[in-house]
Parts: sequence; structure tokens; C-alpha cells
Amino acid sequence: MTPITEAMVLEKERQNAVKRKELNERSQRVIREAEPDPNFPPECLCIKPVVYHNIREQVPVPQQRFMYILAGLYIALMVLVFYNIVASLVVFILGGSAMHFALSFLYLLGLPGAWITWYYNVYCAIVYTSRPRVLLSMFGLFVGAAFDIWMAVGVSGFGGCGWIYGIHLKNTVVMWPVLVSAVLWSLHAAMLCVMMLHFWRVSSLLLKNDSNIYRQSII
Repeated sequence: MTPITEAMVLEKERQNAVKRKELNERSQRVIREAEPDPNFPPECLCIKPVVYHNIREQVPVPQQRFMYILAGLYIALMVLVFYNIVASLVVFILGGSAMHFALSFLYLLGLPGAWITWYYNVYCAIVYTSRPRVLLSMFGLFVGAAFDIWMAVGVSGFGGCGWIYGIHLKNTVVMWPVLVSAVLWSLHAAMLCVMMLHFWRVSSLLLKNDSNIYRQSII
């Protein structure tokens, strides 16, 4: 019987390491080939798709309703940000603050910010059953709700058309568009808080019991 030497053991470990590396490279290559091409955001001018996003194909059926509602809230956020700019413009034209109108454009950063902080994190947490994504999603949803509340409050001079800004306007003509904005921001904040609570109910089970989020129905 041939004695096993240290050199033989080291050589065997080296061969195993090479095989593991080859298997990892092969699996990564298969994953890259199997992944569909990015389709979001839609290609437009200099904007190129970055990620693949398809609720019907990727999200498990029990969670599809939840994700469709969350997608609707993201679209509503885009509408609200642009409406906020329009309301600020109306106030500015009729004698309002130029600084408030200028700062209203700053909230356009909330559109990619909302996608990154809460919407896509929740999407990935559900699709890939990712525990780190669940934690990021909860934090992102909290940030999103805080942003909605900030806009609904509408501190004067900070670009948000909310309750405080609307109440302090003396011109009733410009007051109504601002108050409509405040109501819409309040409703969006309430809806996002409800969705956050639904997601927390299921994700807490995932984190505590290490269960699969695919088995839990969010709504």
C-alpha cells in the first residue's frame, strides 16, 4: 500500500481547488446565459435598461397582487412629484416664493431614490428570498413613508406643497391646488405605511423562523 505523503495531500487539494474554480465559473456562465436581458428602465435617448423587471414571470403568484399595488404606488409617486412642481409653479406665477418653486425640482431625485431604496429592494426580497434585501426593504419603506409625510406636511420654503404651506397661503385660488397636493401626499403616505406593515408581517416570519417568503401570502 502506497503511503500518503504531505505532498500527495497538497496536490489533491490543489486539484480540488481547480475543479471548484471551474465549476464556479461554469455555473456563473450558465446563470449569465439564463438571465433575461434588462428591460427597465425603458430605453429612451441616452437611457439604457439596467435590470430585468417582470412581476408576472418572476414574482410568485401569492405576492403578485402586493407587487402590483407597490408598483402602482411608485407610479403614483412619480405623478405626485410632477404635480408638486406644477402646484409650486402656479403659486410662483401668482406671487409666491421663487425659492420654494426652485426647490420643488429637487424632489425629482426622489424618483430614482424611491426605486433604489424601497421598490426594487422589496421586489428582489420576494423574487430571490433574500434576507439582507428584506432588511433593506423595511428600511427603504420607512424612508419612503417619511418622505411622503415630509411632503404632506409641506414646510414653507422647502419646495413641498403640503398642509402648512397651503394653510399659510392668503390667495384662495392658489391654496386649492396646494391643499389637493397635501391630501394626495397624505393618502400616499397612508397607503405606503399599510404596505410596509403587510410586508413586515411576512418578512418577520422569514427572519425569525428562516421560512421561505414564497410560502407566505402578503395580501
